[in-house]
Amino acid sequence: MTALDRPIRRVVVAGLLLAITLLMMAFTPVGFIPVPTPAGSATIAHIPAIIGGILEGPLVGLIVSLGFGFASLLSPAVPVKDPLVIILPRLLIGPVAWWVFVALRRARVGMLTGMLAVLLALLLAFSYQVAQQIQWVGMAAAVVSAIVIVFLFVWVRREEHAIVSLAVAGAAGSLTNTALVLSAATLRAYVTSDAAWGIAITHGIPEMFVSAVITVAVVAAIRQIGTRRGARL
Repeated sequence: MTALDRPIRRVVVAGLLLAITLLMMAFTPVGFIPVPTPAGSATIAHIPAIIGGILEGPLVGLIVSLGFGFASLLSPAVPVKDPLVIILPRLLIGPVAWWVFVALRRARVGMLTGMLAVLLALLLAFSYQVAQQIQWVGMAAAVVSAIVIVFLFVWVRREEHAIVSLAVAGAAGSLTNTALVLSAATLRAYVTSDAAWGIAITHGIPEMFVSAVITVAVVAAIRQIGTRRGARL
């Protein structure tokens, strides 16, 4: 690929991911899924921003994150219409995902294993909270979480670190969305700190898990990461 082709590709990827984001927000129910919690809805529409950042760098990630923020502001499913809460905190979703992926791509096994341990602890905490309401759902969530983390640990042991880096980057991008939006909402007095923690557990942790899985599936397929030819791309 020539130096001239790279900016064109970034424009195309940014446009495509923006279109997917708007499609998810405006025409499908997955943009903001109504749930009976103080947040009112859960989302996976931030995942294109994460993928854009990992695939094409922080600028593309920033652009798609900005599009997600504006779409959120205009969505009737979002009760808060404050740009300082809905747009500004979301600008870092894509750039943070890119930074984490780049930082961890060549990380040592011990660091990646530690990251997986933290991710497993968060998922088990979420499973415990769910089990307090519906026991079998919480147990199922714990089992699925453990299986996924074991598979990622196997990838670490095979020294194909990019797979685990993708998972952690996807989780970090989602966590950025949850943490910064809830922090801004708390500072602007839209929610209490107790309600923010409740939303972080009931929404943020499962959204983080889903983001990690989808990010690995999409980016690994595009970049052929995890194969012998593309494991270290």
